[in-house]
Amino acid sequence: MIESPKQMPVDAPPRKRSSVTRFMMPFRSSKQNSPRTSIDSTRSSLDLDYTEDKPRRLSKPFVATRVQSVKTNDSTSSNGSNKLRKNSSASPTVSLSDVWERDRVTGEYKDHTNMLHSIAHEFDLQTPGSKLAIVETNTPAKPASELVSILPAHVWTHIVSNLSLPDLASLSLSCKTFRDLVPGNSIQSLNDPINFRARIDFLHRLNASLPNHLLCYVCGTHHARLNPGKETLRPSNIANPVFNCPYSSSSDPAKKFSRHRITFGRALPYPFLQLALRHHHHGSSHGIPAQDLGRRYKDRPEVGTWSHQTRWAVIDDHLYMRVVSSAFATPNLPPAGLRHLLYSREDFVPFFSVCAHWRDGNLMPTCKCALSHLPSPLTGSGVQRVAKELEHKWLKGPQSQIVTMCENCKPLRRCPECPTEYLVEIRLQEDRSEKDPTKLFKHAIIVTRWSDLGDGSAPWAPEWAAINGNTRRDRPFASTVKRKDSDPASPTAAAPLPPASETAPVTSPAPAVIEDYEAGKEPAYDSFAVLGRRAISGTFESFFNPEQIPPARLISLNPNNERLGEKGHNWY
Repeated sequence: MIESPKQMPVDAPPRKRSSVTRFMMPFRSSKQNSPRTSIDSTRSSLDLDYTEDKPRRLSKPFVATRVQSVKTNDSTSSNGSNKLRKNSSASPTVSLSDVWERDRVTGEYKDHTNMLHSIAHEFDLQTPGSKLAIVETNTPAKPASELVSILPAHVWTHIVSNLSLPDLASLSLSCKTFRDLVPGNSIQSLNDPINFRARIDFLHRLNASLPNHLLCYVCGTHHARLNPGKETLRPSNIANPVFNCPYSSSSDPAKKFSRHRITFGRALPYPFLQLALRHHHHGSSHGIPAQDLGRRYKDRPEVGTWSHQTRWAVIDDHLYMRVVSSAFATPNLPPAGLRHLLYSREDFVPFFSVCAHWRDGNLMPTCKCALSHLPSPLTGSGVQRVAKELEHKWLKGPQSQIVTMCENCKPLRRCPECPTEYLVEIRLQEDRSEKDPTKLFKHAIIVTRWSDLGDGSAPWAPEWAAINGNTRRDRPFASTVKRKDSDPASPTAAAPLPPASETAPVTSPAPAVIEDYEAGKEPAYDSFAVLGRRAISGTFESFFNPEQIPPARLISLNPNNERLGEKGHNWY
C-alpha cells in the first residue's frame, strides 16, 4: 500500500529560491517578497473584515471580492474576528471605496487623476485655431454684401474715414463690395508724388508675395533681383548692384540709394538691410541670412593699420550690428601721432565705426584718454636700467602690463541722438607680424560699436534716419515723447518739450516732407527715451550668450548737448 504524500501545513515557510534565480537577480535578498506579494499584502491590510475565522496566507496573488466594513455593534461575529477587531482598534477603518469609485457597469475602479490627464491631452490636440477651422468648414460662405449689410451705412462711413490711404487701397482690392465703400480711387491716388510715402507703405505689404523682387525706395516700385539668394556685401569701391534701377547712375543726391558707413571703405546699402529682414520674416527665398553680412578684414597698409570684425543679428524684428575695431598703439604719442592713428587722411573720419554724431560729445576725447594710460617704456641705461627691468619683471610681474582705465574713459557711452553705443578698451593682443618672440604681445586700442539699424520699413524709419544724421535737432520724434521732464535716465531731461501739435505724425505726406528727408530734417530721435535703461550692447550680447554682457555702466556720449559739428575743436 502506497502512502499518500504528506500535505504541507498552511503556516509552513515558503521554499527558498534556486541558485539560478539568485544568480540572475543578485541585488535582491532571498527574504524579500515579490512586488506583487507586497502589493497584495498592503491591499489586504486595508480590509479588516474577513469571511473566515483566520486570515488567509497570501502565498498566491490576492483575488477577493469587496468586503463590507466592520460594524462596531456586531454581536454575531466570531472569536477570531473579535480578536482581530481588538488588535486593530487603534487604527481607523479604511475601505477601498474611499480611494476609488467602482463602476456599476464594468466593475472597474475609477481613477480621477488619470481621467483628468486624458482630458488634458485630448484638448491639447484641438487648438482654438483647429476648432475654428472646423466651424468654418461646416459654415457656408456668405457674400460680402451680406456682411456689409450687418452694420448701418453711417458706421461704415465712420470706419472708412479713419483709415489711412494704404489701408484704403488694401480694402478696395479685397472685393468689389468693399471697393464700392471706399470713396474715390485710392489706387490711383498712390501714384501721386504727394503720396509717395503712402505708396511705399502699400508696396511694403506685398513683399511676402514677391520673393524674387525687391522694393526700390527711389522710384517706388519692385525691381527683379539680379542674383536671388547669392547677394554678397562687398567693399564700397566695388560695383555690387542688387537690382537694376534707372536712377542708379543719377548724379542727383536725392535719387541715390541710402547707405550707412560701417568703417573706412565699407558701407551697408539699404537693399542689404531689406534682404536680411525679408529672410527673417518670409524665409530663405526672400533674402539672405543676417549672419552672411559678417566680415573680418584689415585696412590697406597705405591707409591704416586697423583690423575690423562685424557681426549682425535680427532681434525683435530689428537688425543689430556690432563692429569691433582694433589697432596697436604706441605710448606717449603727440597730438599729431594721435590724429595719425585715429583718423583717415582721405576724409578725416575715424578708422573705426562711428555714427553721424561722432563729432559732438566725448567720443574722441575718450579714445585719447584711453591712449594716455598706456605704460611708458623703460628708459635709462646701465645699472639703473637693470634695476628697472628687475623691478618690472620680478616685483610687479605680468600685472604691470594690464592697463587700468579711469572713470572718464572706462564707462559705456550711448549717443543721445541715435541708437548707438561705444566701448573703448586697452588690451594685450598678439602681433603675428612681429619676429621678436619677446615682443609678441602689444597693447592695442579696441573700439566696439553696437547699433540698432531699424526694422527696414523705409529709409526714413526712426532708427535708420537717426544713425545717418537725417533728423532734426530742434524737436523730438513723435513716438519718442514717453518720458517726463524729471526723468533722470535721460541726459536731456531739462530740455523743454514742444507742444503736442508739433509732434503729431503726418498721415498724408506733402512734397515738403520728402524734401525735408532729403535735407536731413526728419523728426529728432531721443535714444534714452526710446530705449530707456536697457543697453543695446546688452541686448545684442545676450542674444548669443546671456552670460557675456559688457560689465560697464552706461552714460551719455554728449552730456552737455553740444551740437557744434565741425565747428567744435574738441573732437580734433
